[in-house]
Formats: sequence, structure tokens, C-alpha cells
Amino acid sequence: MSHIIIGTAGHVDHGKTALIKALTGQDTDRLREEKERGISIELGFAPFKLPSGRLAGVVDVPGHERFIHNMLSGIGGIDLVLLVVDVSEGVMPQTREHLEIMELLKIGSGIVVLTKADLAEDEDWLDLVEEEVREALAGTFLAEAVCLRVSAQSGRGLVELVATIDKLTGELRSRDHRAPLRLPIDRVFTVPGFGTIVTGTLLSGTVKPGMAVEILPVGRTVRVRQVQVHGKLLPEAMAGQRVAVNLPGLEKEALPRGSVAALPGSLTATYLLDVSMKLLLSAPKALKNLTRVHVYLGTGRAVGRIALLDRDELKQGEEAPVQLRLERRLVAQRGDRLIIRSFSPMTTIGGGLVLAVAADKHKRFRADILARLKELEKGDPAEPLLQQIRRDSVVAQNELAKKAGMAPDLLAENLTKLAEEGKIIAVNELWLNMAAVYDWEELIITALENWHQNNHLLPGKSRAELKSALPKSVPLKIYDWLLANLTEEGRLKTSHDLVALASHTPAPTEQEAALIRGLADLYRQSGFMPPTLQEAAEKSGMSVERLGNYVAYLISQGELVRLDNQLALHQQFFKQAKEELLCHFQTKETLAASEFRMKLGSSRKFVLPLLETFDRLKWTRRQGDERVPWRLELAREEADCGD
Repeated sequence: MSHIIIGTAGHVDHGKTALIKALTGQDTDRLREEKERGISIELGFAPFKLPSGRLAGVVDVPGHERFIHNMLSGIGGIDLVLLVVDVSEGVMPQTREHLEIMELLKIGSGIVVLTKADLAEDEDWLDLVEEEVREALAGTFLAEAVCLRVSAQSGRGLVELVATIDKLTGELRSRDHRAPLRLPIDRVFTVPGFGTIVTGTLLSGTVKPGMAVEILPVGRTVRVRQVQVHGKLLPEAMAGQRVAVNLPGLEKEALPRGSVAALPGSLTATYLLDVSMKLLLSAPKALKNLTRVHVYLGTGRAVGRIALLDRDELKQGEEAPVQLRLERRLVAQRGDRLIIRSFSPMTTIGGGLVLAVAADKHKRFRADILARLKELEKGDPAEPLLQQIRRDSVVAQNELAKKAGMAPDLLAENLTKLAEEGKIIAVNELWLNMAAVYDWEELIITALENWHQNNHLLPGKSRAELKSALPKSVPLKIYDWLLANLTEEGRLKTSHDLVALASHTPAPTEQEAALIRGLADLYRQSGFMPPTLQEAAEKSGMSVERLGNYVAYLISQGELVRLDNQLALHQQFFKQAKEELLCHFQTKETLAASEFRMKLGSSRKFVLPLLETFDRLKWTRRQGDERVPWRLELAREEADCGD
């Protein structure tokens, strides 16, 4: 593991700061009040060069119960903890509370350090203290931890402690520097000439000068000017390092503790969190629904209420799905661990795992919500991806990359797994919920079935009109993909701008066939002076809508050619008009509407729509008040132009 953070824990005045000074040579108490009172108040930081060459960052936390909020803002980002116990006092209240906090945060590795060993009367006393500590650690992650007897004053045990730290840190898994940037901010200050500086433990990703970062919850995006690690300017800092980042143009007041610097768009500041919460056995009483509490997450804290989703009371030692309803926004991501303290008096009563950032308040005892949270609680990294895609139906790949908090290869692996299971499908750079795809396909099929039933003579429904059968949120590119997919499966057929069921064939009834034949004769007899739909309807005694369906049928059968929404021409005369056009351009370079009107013996009312039809077919192109040939060779046939 290239970059590691070591943290301290333990009761006030048990020698945590003195131990860090003995290990690193640096005094982490930087405030005058800390030096005067002899206790840590704020977080302290120091670099620690290990024998292996790794450079660790050390976070020294205050031990006094009054400053537990400062302790909590620093303990969450550590990889290995040094639980410090004064041999002259043994296990004390904050020893136990710090231990409970580390258990709730699932810190995986640690060393027990019995400090001030030089003050012990003899080794038998140290044996008794160690036995007491072991009893307190039973059943915790430190139950089998190495326990060392150390004196910061005499130097006893320091060499062995350093070697143990070096060994254990070499076995730790590295944080993911390929995942999106995430830097919880635990300190903010200004430097004349440079502006605002923020510090914190880089939980994931990398940060470098020039890159844009979003500051949450304020929601402002700024560019990084400089990056430092342990006082040294670097071209890049990586996950697992203590970093100082220069953010010019950002006021210190816009960065309260609990703020987070992140890849823009990757995180959300929220008032609502879905959490799997555990109430400690040591909690003074059971937890009622909507109990007001203090919530500590990363470097931030907020007051909120706990909504119990599957019960009316959470008993000591129980774990249950809850929704935290906060009074101040916190920045969270699935998988984060948090601590919960009672509102008054303030004591640690529990903690939990963030399952999701919620969009709305949940109704209690909802089976679907409880099932979804239960799936998230299993810890499958693919599950939150699936739930996001199911919730939104269509999600862009880049949005998933931002929100998932995963390295690109891990994201690709989980998406591939879901796709192979048939739960999602990729369309270009979009991921679709397969259940939604099936629903959309059925909406299209049903819409066409209904349309064909009411319009059995028409060859198909226009693509634009058919899209209205789908939710407005379905993108056009996905609609086109659905049509192509259904066509490939043999369920649809498409022609130009029309879509129809593959099984559909326009077929008039016997009575309709007679009316349609009569209508075709009307258009044939009208020659180059065809009627409008309104005029044809009046002559035939039909409604305009009904006659329009018959005209559309004749057009689909190739007997009529549509010129505009009112006029159509019999195919016999359309061919004749095309022949006149070809013959005209054999000898002339331009064609005026008046010339063509004379050739056809028609009227301007009809000739203009006909010429516009030639334009749409790209046989001609308008040039001023005249037409010139364009792609006429595409329509060229043998034309009898006489002499």
C-alpha cells in the first residue's frame, strides 16, 4: 500500500500526542490553548517515514469527550489505528467510546499501545493492565491485535512499535486512486497571496493543479492552483494521502467543516439518507421512531431524526433499515459509515452504513422500499448500479461513472455482469433497464394494434405520432433503437416515415372497395384538375376524414400520388407530367410555372403543388421564380418527346 493514514484513539491524557511526537518528531498540538492545557482539542497531523520507505500520514485525535466531534471528523479516513491506553489508568470511558466508534466505522486494522510504561511499578502491573485491556477488546476487531508496552519518555518499545506499524501497513489494501476524486475537508485556512487552503484525507481519486473540483454542499466549482503533501508541492496527490489544496477565489466562509471537494457531478449533498443502522448494546434506551439525534459522517455533522422503516422501536443491539432526515445537508455516498449520538446528553448510541442517498421521504412499512434496501445491504457493488438504472430507465455511461464511485474497470465489470444476467442493455453510451425496454416495446405494439383497428386501410402510423405512445423521458435515439429492434425481430415493418405491425396489410371491405374504385375513377377523370379533399368529399357525400383514409389507401397502393395535404394526382397523369418535365429540359435550361401550366392545360392552383413535389423528389430545384433540373437523371425514363 503506497499511501496510508494512521490514526490515534483513546482517553484524554493517555499520551497519544506524546507518542506521535516520539514516532515522528513532530508535535501535533498546534494551538496555544492545547499547549497551555496539555490536551488536544483539534485534529493534529504529522508525516511518518517508515523503515520500508512508505510515507504515512498520521492523524492525532483529541481524547476528551467534549471534543468527540473533532475526533469523529478525523477518525473516518484512517487505515490503521493506534489505540492508546495509559498503564496507570487502564481502560477509561473514552477508551470504550472510541472503541465503539471504530467498531461502527469498521476500521479493519490496529495496534494496542500501552503508554507510559516507564511509570509502571513492575511487569506484573503491566500484565494486569494488558489483561484488563484484552477483556475490554473481546469480540472487537482489536481482540487479537498486537499489544505493545511503550514509553514516549524512555523510548521503550518504540522500535518494536515502528516495525509492527511497518509490517501491518504493508498488508493493507490501497485506496482506489482511479475512482472519482473525493476529499472530505477537515481544516480550512487562508494564506496571504494564495487564498484559501483546505486539508483532508484523500479518500479516492487523484487531485492535481488545474483540475476542476466541486465544493459541496455549497455547490461551487473552482480550479485547483496547488497541491501539497506534508508541506511539499506535488504535481499530483493520490488516494490515501493527507493533502493540502489551494482553492483560489473561494472564501473561507463557504467551507464549513464537513464540506467535500469532489469530481464535479459525482456526489450529492442531501437531507435524506437510507441507512442500515445498529443501536449499541450500551445505548441507554431503545430508539423510538423520529427520535432526534446527532449524525456524524466523514468530517461533517448534522442534527436529524431517525425514521424507523420496518418497526416502531429499535432495541439495543438490533440493526434495522432507517431513513435519516437531516436538518443540514451532508455529503454522502453508498458504503459510507456514520456515527449517531443521542441529542442530549450527547453519547454515542449507534452507527450505520449508508445504503443510498434518498430522493424523497419514505413511507414506513413499504414492502418495495424495504426489499430494495435489503438488496443494497448485501453489499453487491452491482446492485446500486442496477437500482439507479431501474429508477431512471435510461442512464448515460458518464453519469454512472461519476455517481458509482468506482474505478473504470470495476464499473465495466459490474455493468457487464448485469448485462449478461439480462437485467440491463447498452445502447451506444446509454444503459437501459431491460424491464423498461419490454414495457416500451409493448406500448409500441399496443399503440399500433389500436391504430390499425381504427385505420385498417392505412399502411402505417407516422414515426413521430407513434413516439407519443412512450413516456416523454424516452430519448429519440432510444425510440429509434426500439423500432429497429422490433423490426429485426420481425414484429414491425417500416417504410419511409411509416411504422406498421409486420402482420398488417391494408385491406378494404367489399363495400369500401366499391367506394374506393369510384374515387379512383373520379381522380382519373379529373386529369390535371383534381379535386381537393373537401371538394371530393362533397361530390361523394362522404366525410372528409373518411375520404382522406380512402385517398391514403390509393396512395399506398400506388394509384394516386400525394402532392400536399389537400391535393393528389392519379398515377397516370403524374407519369405524364414527369414525361413533360423530362422533354422540357431536353431543350431548355429553366422551367417557369406558367410554361408548365400551359403544357398540362391545368391551373396555377394545381401546378404549383406539382412543381413543389418535383422539388421534394429533388428532380428540380427552385431558382428565383423558375425551376432548373437537379437530380432528374434519377427519374429519367424513355420519354416520347416527338420531334
